[in-house]
Amino acid sequence: MKQQRSTQFFTVILLIAFVCYALYVVLFGTLSTTMMDFYAIGTSAQGVFTLVCSIGGIAAALFCALFGERFFKPWVIAGGILMLGAATTLVGFAPPYLLVCVGALVAGAGYTVIDVMGQSTVTEYFPEKSKTLLPLIQIFFGAGTMVGPVMMAAMLTPGDPHSFVVPFLFVGILSLGSALVYLIAVKRVKPALAAVDLSVIAQKAKENPAEIFKSPKSWIILISCSLFSCFSTAMAAWYPAFFTTVRGFSVDNAALMLTLYYAGTLIMRLFGPLVFRKLQPQRVYVLFSIVSVACMFGATNIPVAPVSMVLTVLGGMFCALNVVSVIMISTALFPTRKASAASLAVFSFNIGGMIAPAFVGALAESTGLLLPMNLLYVLFAAGIAVMAFLCIKYKKELANA
Repeated sequence: MKQQRSTQFFTVILLIAFVCYALYVVLFGTLSTTMMDFYAIGTSAQGVFTLVCSIGGIAAALFCALFGERFFKPWVIAGGILMLGAATTLVGFAPPYLLVCVGALVAGAGYTVIDVMGQSTVTEYFPEKSKTLLPLIQIFFGAGTMVGPVMMAAMLTPGDPHSFVVPFLFVGILSLGSALVYLIAVKRVKPALAAVDLSVIAQKAKENPAEIFKSPKSWIILISCSLFSCFSTAMAAWYPAFFTTVRGFSVDNAALMLTLYYAGTLIMRLFGPLVFRKLQPQRVYVLFSIVSVACMFGATNIPVAPVSMVLTVLGGMFCALNVVSVIMISTALFPTRKASAASLAVFSFNIGGMIAPAFVGALAESTGLLLPMNLLYVLFAAGIAVMAFLCIKYKKELANA
């Protein structure tokens, strides 16, 4: 009974860590216009924050892919939470522009460690519960991204650009507090987790750390997910700014649009366990994504606010299960390298984040945000086609995914 309570406590704190990660992800998008006013920068310079965050994420994802199997993953997660908290708190003191970039770099590495090692911890230590816990992680992440934009906007003082520091300090302190509680949870649950023998996997990873990258399957997944991530990361960074600058929404109403998108993702994630009992993850990814990209195209191009709101919710709903679908697909294709397999989705997320938000910001300075937003939907559609190819080519290996 005591062991069960320790495991439950650990699981709850891990879920809270994903909420901290989610709140951080929406900070730069929700606060984009306020930060641009404070630092007197344009959209391209604002996009650099997301770019350097993704560079940190790529470095962390590569580390997890090559060396993640060698370590006791729950301790590594603690390091990720501390990095996220410290870096976000740093930005909350309104340092010079270059130090904000450093903070974003460290935070990107921190939340990537939480993501990769957290999800691989679930698949390795709780395999019988993975089809419940992985969607549950996405539910908590979705809840954070849904309430985050409205919460962060509410913390701002109208007419005071410096007030952007309040949301950053809130997320930073919350993350640091969560890290301390998480360390206690790991200490309590470690005896139970230590009973799981992962020595064979660790030895194999030590002998051939780059094994997963020698397979064409991993590169197909990377291409598909990177194209999707171009869409998703740029959405988080620029969707509120699009409705502020192009549609004339207030800052609060523009933040509401991003909240509606994430509300849609949360709704679908609540039904995730049921969906995956009925459909294989590869079918979920391809079929649902087709609906999502069509809805998001309509939300951006139909200049009727109620229609945009409804389509935004639907667009968020039907891409909500993409990340967990990719993790299920990847771990099915690479069953002996689950941390490396989980890193593929996160690695791709950061590749997209490194490229797309900065590209959208630079292009928007000459064309406005409508054209680059539409280009994102083209990339998303291309990613769907690549994933469909993977699912057809490796149909037998994915039969029991």
